[in-house]
Amino acid sequence: MKKSIIKKTLTAVLALSFVFASLAGCGEAKETNAPAANEETGVATEEPAAAEETAAEVKTYRIATEGAYAPFNYIGEDGQPDGFDIAVAKAVDELLPDVEFTYEAVEWSSIFVGLEAERYDLIVSQIMRNPDREAKYLFSEVPYSYDLGSIAFKKGRDDIKTMEDLKGKSVVVGVGSSYANDIETWNADNGNEVIINYGDGDVTKALLEVQEGRSDATLMSPVTGSKIITEQGLDIDFVLRGDQEAIPTYWLFAKSDKNEELIPKVDEALKQLIESGKLGEISEEYLGGDYTTLEAVKERIPK
Repeated sequence: MKKSIIKKTLTAVLALSFVFASLAGCGEAKETNAPAANEETGVATEEPAAAEETAAEVKTYRIATEGAYAPFNYIGEDGQPDGFDIAVAKAVDELLPDVEFTYEAVEWSSIFVGLEAERYDLIVSQIMRNPDREAKYLFSEVPYSYDLGSIAFKKGRDDIKTMEDLKGKSVVVGVGSSYANDIETWNADNGNEVIINYGDGDVTKALLEVQEGRSDATLMSPVTGSKIITEQGLDIDFVLRGDQEAIPTYWLFAKSDKNEELIPKVDEALKQLIESGKLGEISEEYLGGDYTTLEAVKERIPK
């Protein structure tokens, strides 16, 4: 009995197979884009596009800053770098989804050495352009602030009003700093009569050296200087320099293919921050005024 049933069933299956095979042969074979069925559920699923499968690679860049040049850069209460420079870098980071920045405070006297040793990728620390730096490093094209130079001296002195008045006097500046380059260039063009004392770039130390009479003057940003003078009650006064215009500051990068790719992105982000007014807001918050465009600061320059 069982054999008879099995035989009849087998015959029926073979007949159906023949019918399906005949029907398949009657038409032309066509390619189909129908989604494949999931082997476990039997539900058709679509293959994701290749571009969607691979998320954009996020590249990490290490930023060095001095961390001792308040309010531009300093160490915050949480022990991490903070200040105007860092706030700008974080705002740029937010506009670049494929970029991530990390931050490290480095003494000014060794900050360029560290960059050349590849301990970090770039410096955001109120850097100004000069020929020596342009020969060694890469720069952003868009400045993110403008520095107004000033001469600081002990309160009560009336013999220092201009750079000419520094002849025969001593001036302390951070080794390798923009102010060091500035006074060196000015000195060479004006008889080398200024005595240059080199410090480690800490503005507070330089101002204390001036207050204690070890140097007659120092060159500094009035934003940084006035903050330190007020907070620490220093017996220091200063005058804005009338021999120069406001100097733009830039992001500085080690020479590398990785940074060549980053620089245009940074420039575009800085442009967006300027146009939106966000950069000016950051400057107001940290510096007490808008120092992010030449137009915003030129009224402060003595005529």
